[in-house]
Amino acid sequence: MSGMAEANEKLVCAILAEQVAHLRDKMDASDAFDLLWRTSALLSWLSGLLADINRQSPQASPVVERERNEAISEIAEIRRKLDHLAFVEAQRQDFAKQIADCVIVALERMSDAQMPPGTHFASADLAALYVSEDQRRLHEEVLQRLKGQAA
Repeated sequence: MSGMAEANEKLVCAILAEQVAHLRDKMDASDAFDLLWRTSALLSWLSGLLADINRQSPQASPVVERERNEAISEIAEIRRKLDHLAFVEAQRQDFAKQIADCVIVALERMSDAQMPPGTHFASADLAALYVSEDQRRLHEEVLQRLKGQAA
């Protein structure tokens, strides 16, 4: 194996290792994601419960009505914020999946079974597998850091 090809493959491995480490750091989010959905469902249930209580009350008290309206408004605001957090979390999960898919494909292509003798997998080959700008940005950050360490 030529020195240039070997150095390039080491670079690919370093980038893949960095991506897997980045992915690992994002994996702890699944519990938070579940909690977001459970909390949102609980708030929906509480909102419905407040409406049921209001309908069953024989006489509407202005104080109870005001407090019920305030609670429903607060629930709506919290649900909006939870929906935003759930959206952000879904994006993080999607990015983690993109990285995992890229690592799997790259490792499969780098295996002896996929690469004919004398061919090599370069960092540009890895970059061609990316589907998001975030992946490309991470790739460039790793390249710059590795170049800085080599200097």
